[in-house]
Amino acid sequence: MKNLITNEQVISLAFADGEYLSPEVVLDSDIATAASRYIIPIVGAELYEEMLGGSHKSLLDDFVAPALAMAVRTMIQPALNVRTGQTGLHISSSARSDSSTKTAIQTLHKSLRLRRREMLKRLSNHLRNHQSEFASYDASRDIMQHCAINGGCIQTL
Repeated sequence: MKNLITNEQVISLAFADGEYLSPEVVLDSDIATAASRYIIPIVGAELYEEMLGGSHKSLLDDFVAPALAMAVRTMIQPALNVRTGQTGLHISSSARSDSSTKTAIQTLHKSLRLRRREMLKRLSNHLRNHQSEFASYDASRDIMQHCAINGGCIQTL
């Protein structure tokens, strides 16, 4: 399966220095699913395929990769909070630390979703403002250019 970014890039772009995770935690299918759900509806299938082929390196590095990495993180974070073993779900904890509270987990998830949304908006706005550089980008099909919910208010764009 070919993806725009690697699992190592997801770790380096979406997790802080103190948040060590093994790259094996991020599956290729997680990256492909996040791209399908969050990136392709913005950039379009044609531009996505061009980036897979190696075109538009600066767009990928500066806008798409960080947004995709954050989208992957928001998708896998719930699984990082608990583990599934032979005996069912387990909450992560160790002798040196306690497991997170429900409130802390909810706050983290909200923060990650907001960061993902802002990165996706940044990508969409860059494409819209530089349409002449991306012939295969169609702003009329960019999902972020139609409707947004900000602070509980629905905005038609």
